[in-house]
Amino acid sequence: MTACSDRHELVLLSGMLGDDTAWAEVASDLADVAHASFPRIDQADTIAALAARVLAAAPERFALAGHSLGGIVALQVVRDAPERVTHLALVNTSGRDASPAQLESWAALSDRTLDGEFGTVADELGRATLPESRREPDLVARNVAMADTVGASGLLRQLQSQVTRPDSRPHLGSVGVPTLVVSGALDHVCPPALQEELAAGIPGARHVVLETTGHMAPLEAPHELAQVLREWLTD
Repeated sequence: MTACSDRHELVLLSGMLGDDTAWAEVASDLADVAHASFPRIDQADTIAALAARVLAAAPERFALAGHSLGGIVALQVVRDAPERVTHLALVNTSGRDASPAQLESWAALSDRTLDGEFGTVADELGRATLPESRREPDLVARNVAMADTVGASGLLRQLQSQVTRPDSRPHLGSVGVPTLVVSGALDHVCPPALQEELAAGIPGARHVVLETTGHMAPLEAPHELAQVLREWLTD
């Protein structure tokens, strides 16, 4: 077992409507090699401001893993402070800016939230972000419950931050740390082709596909994800 003093500082960023419980089992599995922290990404309404908040809360040097929206923020963090990031992991995420269809969808979710439908929106997203084969009641309930931490105002900020997401693809070649890209083969929210694009653009990146997993890899397959993160941290 790695001595406590040798453990990595590991910053874990959840996706939209996620909280630290998304990563709880992953962090527990990695406790012998990493000390995890979980900065929130629902307290500002631009990707740049969210990245600045992560950097303000993070240790001086740290490994960084981001899921979905958290991965978009992670890419901004490594652009803004490359000297502070030792390792980068991108899980179920994309390097692209927003598409017209995404902008339309996020505007509709924002309008519904403003109209008092936050609970319904959270319930719908809690199901929609899981593949049909993984919509077991317990997993759906855990996915939905995280929304209570973020709340309606946090979701509105996250939806607005999504609008500001930059196209990270021109900057991928400048990533100079060991990078892991993780896909869920059943991810219909952010399909594996988008992670293939990330891995192809980042020098030396390793791409791992979790075959029975959809968009919520940290919840759906925490032990499998922890194992590939362990290899990323300790190789």
